[in-house]
Amino acid sequence: MALLAVASIPAAPVIALMAIGVFIAIVGHAVGSRGTVVTGLTILFLATAGMVLGGFAAFHGGDTDPRHENPHPCPTC
Repeated sequence: MALLAVASIPAAPVIALMAIGVFIAIVGHAVGSRGTVVTGLTILFLATAGMVLGGFAAFHGGDTDPRHENPHPCPTC
């Protein structure tokens, strides 16, 4: 049930959280604060794990592939 809740989260906020984590880590590196770097990297890795769990939940949630089928497949493929 929790996986279905994760699948309903759009990707944009998770990507924004990843960007914030990278920004915090870079700022921490620039000022020489190890704790700030660790905080930024922790945010980045947790957001990445959330993205992976969301993709897994969406894949196993019975959703169909959102990409459109190519009406003209490559003749040499």
